[in-house]
Amino acid sequence: MTMALVALDDASEPKPHLEALMRAAHSMKGAARIVGIDTLVKLAHTTEDLFVAALAGTVRITPAIVDIVFSVVDFIADLSSGDADKMSVRQAGLPELMSRLTAAKSGAPVEEPSPTPAPVPQSAQGAGSAPATESTPAAGSAPTVPISQIKESAPAGAGAPAPLPQSKTNPAASPPAAAARADTSGRSIRMTAEALERLTGLAAEAVVEAERLEQLLDQNMAIRKAQRALDDGLSALRDTLRPGADAAGQSLLANIFGARDALQKQLAARETALEDYARRSSTVARRLSRESMASRMLPFGSILRGFPRLVRDICRDLGKRCRFEILGEGTQVDREILEQMEAPLNHIVRNALDHGLEMPDVRTSAGKPAEGRLTLEAFHRAGRLMVQIRDDGRGIEVEGLRRRIVERGLETPERAASLSAEELYEFLFLPGFSTAAKVTELSGRGVGLDAVRTMVQGAGGAVTIASTPGVGTMFNIELPVTRSVTRALLAIIGGEPYALPTTNVERVVSIDRNTIVTIEGRPCFTCDGEHVAIVSAAEILELPDVPALGSNLSIVVLAAGRRRYGLAVDSFEGERSLVVRRLDPRLGDVPDVAAVSTDDRGRVILILDLEELVSSIDALISGGRKLGLGTLGGVARRSKRILVVDDSLTVRETERQLLAGRGYDVEVAVDGLEGWSAVRLGQYDLVVSDVDMPRMNGIELVRRIRADATLATLPVIIVSYKDREEDRLRGLEAGATQYLTKGGFKDSALVGAVEDLIGPPNELPR
Repeated sequence: MTMALVALDDASEPKPHLEALMRAAHSMKGAARIVGIDTLVKLAHTTEDLFVAALAGTVRITPAIVDIVFSVVDFIADLSSGDADKMSVRQAGLPELMSRLTAAKSGAPVEEPSPTPAPVPQSAQGAGSAPATESTPAAGSAPTVPISQIKESAPAGAGAPAPLPQSKTNPAASPPAAAARADTSGRSIRMTAEALERLTGLAAEAVVEAERLEQLLDQNMAIRKAQRALDDGLSALRDTLRPGADAAGQSLLANIFGARDALQKQLAARETALEDYARRSSTVARRLSRESMASRMLPFGSILRGFPRLVRDICRDLGKRCRFEILGEGTQVDREILEQMEAPLNHIVRNALDHGLEMPDVRTSAGKPAEGRLTLEAFHRAGRLMVQIRDDGRGIEVEGLRRRIVERGLETPERAASLSAEELYEFLFLPGFSTAAKVTELSGRGVGLDAVRTMVQGAGGAVTIASTPGVGTMFNIELPVTRSVTRALLAIIGGEPYALPTTNVERVVSIDRNTIVTIEGRPCFTCDGEHVAIVSAAEILELPDVPALGSNLSIVVLAAGRRRYGLAVDSFEGERSLVVRRLDPRLGDVPDVAAVSTDDRGRVILILDLEELVSSIDALISGGRKLGLGTLGGVARRSKRILVVDDSLTVRETERQLLAGRGYDVEVAVDGLEGWSAVRLGQYDLVVSDVDMPRMNGIELVRRIRADATLATLPVIIVSYKDREEDRLRGLEAGATQYLTKGGFKDSALVGAVEDLIGPPNELPR
């Protein structure tokens, strides 16, 4: 919150900072509810209301309002510090803070706040000065308000640790020897997270080096095999020489075999010693790795102490009954990942109680027990942490969700009707999207699930939803157990090695090119009786295609939820354990790349971000993009590529069939935003776009294309129902190359305009 407030003070575009502040206040509200601090729940909720009003444009954020929110941040920080002196001062000013915050939320003018004297730290007091005590407040100071109600409302173990008891005398007078004894009596040391991370990384590197030593042993065995073949050849040569025929030759052979026997004994002894060393080195490296990893690990249940109280309090407020179960509390998780999990779990649990579980009378009438059931379970599977939150409530009403999506203008009725339940669930994670009828302290903002996905993806994981109406809903969160080492498939893409974490890799296959079929303009192959779309990995990563030799094609089958894609690569190099190293922050955000590593040959390996890669594939597949011809092979000429962008299925399909029938390679997008994503990811010779579309209209799409240095020369034809001269001029001024009207639309007009701009459909490959 502090960082966003500082950035907000002089931001030219405040919306991203306001959204971050709203999410932070929303999370703070949930955290305060877990530890039972009602005062902070109300304070955070009012702060959240303020940012919602600011985003809606009813409140203008001024420096005075920023100061008020900074006072809220200070209140939270002092509360978490456990310092009674600081909290006494803060608590005294709480009513005024709440009133000023409420006034700011309602849009009333806010004056500059009067400065509140902060308590003076004991370390800053002058030498020999006595610290103020609670019984002798400073002259003229406001009377303090006890904070026992705040302290006592937090369950044991849920809040910050209480301060150590202090002597009533000046603590500075404590003898140094006593302090020294206190420092040396413990059995723990303090270590920074960065130092621990470096230590864990070195331990992981030791494991990889031990595996490399085992590979050297395997190579040594191959050399021994070659040496045995040479020995067999010498033996055969000796047998062919007749005894006594060549005394000099026989003597030479005898000397060679004598030297060979001595060398074999030495080599066998060295091999035994090397094997023993490799075995001990591997054992020590793995023990070191386990111990260093254990120092980073915490039981999953360590973040769940406040959840039973949270469930009880929310059910009491809502008038519901719920049996809450926690399974897998002892599951070990990297503390860095665990720290990021509390807020997402908090959001999902509150969501399940508010939206999922029905009222007791409703459950009874539906034949269910009056008491609902909510289960939170954690376990390891395939080297990943799996967290499931299940409820036996009403489930997600798919048709109601579909109507809500259309009401919000996120999809057209036609497009929404064609979406599957899994595709509809994805809208629940959009910022600001909510199915709640009204806004309460518990829900209605549309922030919770957006924050869940943001936090889970930030931890390197993924979250999906499965629901059955009337039976219940389950959230599946998949996370890495640790970020130090990953198991990955090495694949050659565009002539370079890349690592694909095995989490989303379902299988690897080699298919005959002749078995590839085209369905709805997309190349596919059959896997387990299902058609799986194929996409070129080199095309997604914007690498040069390396034509594969032979009749087979190497495919990595990626699974993301219920979606499956075939990623075409040059070849496979097997599975490896890789030490994960973060990318240098100076590189910024590298598309589709999560981290970097090195292999046993010293090559730099980029570790792909499969979640982002799947998103890139979605953008390509939704536009009907075909696999690069260089990878599939088979033709000598490249078809020119055209992107058709139109929200009308009829118009879109008519234009696609018309241009594809002339030999052009045509892909489609359902609105301007999807078209903009496709244009940035792909290479097109021409764009044909409508004007009036949801999410981003055609005029804005043209402007973005012209503003991009790499796309500025891309021809764009606007085809619109708007036939007024001012509409045509508006399109041309935005940067459209030509403007055609649908009212007088003729096939020959569009085809003629396309051929005038980019020529015939086929050309020699570049």
